Amino acid sequence: MGEGDIGTAASSSSASSCDLNLPTIIVFDLDDCLWTPEMHELSGMPSIPVEGPLDPTDVEGSTIGTVGMKVPSSRRGGHRGFDWGGHAADSRGEIVELYPGARRTLRELATNPKYQEVKIAVASTSLEPAYSRACIEGIEVVEGVTMRDMISYSQIGRSGRLTSRKTGHFRLIHEESGGVPYDEMLFFDDCNWADHVGDIDRELGVLGVRTGSGLTLEHFYNGLEKFRSRKR
Repeated sequence: MGEGDIGTAASSSSASSCDLNLPTIIVFDLDDCLWTPEMHELSGMPSIPVEGPLDPTDVEGSTIGTVGMKVPSSRRGGHRGFDWGGHAADSRGEIVELYPGARRTLRELATNPKYQEVKIAVASTSLEPAYSRACIEGIEVVEGVTMRDMISYSQIGRSGRLTSRKTGHFRLIHEESGGVPYDEMLFFDDCNWADHVGDIDRELGVLGVRTGSGLTLEHFYNGLEKFRSRKR
């Protein structure tokens, strides 16, 4: 599969994800799961692309692309090296970047043909959804392919039908996907301030994996194995 063709769903004419015991939809949280820092910690819109190696496993030979989004320095708090949220800001300023394990996971989904039928979704209770969208649209996973290119369903924020619980996010993903069953979804969330994984499982029957301080490739593979075990 070419990099330019990555992202949304694949056609029903090829082998389905069910044939490989894969989820139909993999849903990711954003803050503290895929990237850091959290959006509410930023002092302004992350709007400046930050370039770097796209492949964290081959830094020297990697293609260079947009690996992060930076808040313009003029909007930083500047209080003794801290941003407006009281968080330390280094000389590079406030930069939103994928966790290394999250980048490896997304690259695996983008480049391994066995995942071509799997749709990607995000479910985030971000207090700054516009900031989240700016990062999704700017950050590249592989050359020429942003996070936005890979995402089929995006439910971000706490307005309308979305609240601090993620049940509303998942119900909308369910509707937008044409009714993909909840037991065909796999969810990854850090659960650092609320047990979203437990809540979604109890309410809707979605299998979830807690990622602690950032998604790792091990979390991803463990989640796939738990999904296969539950489906047996």
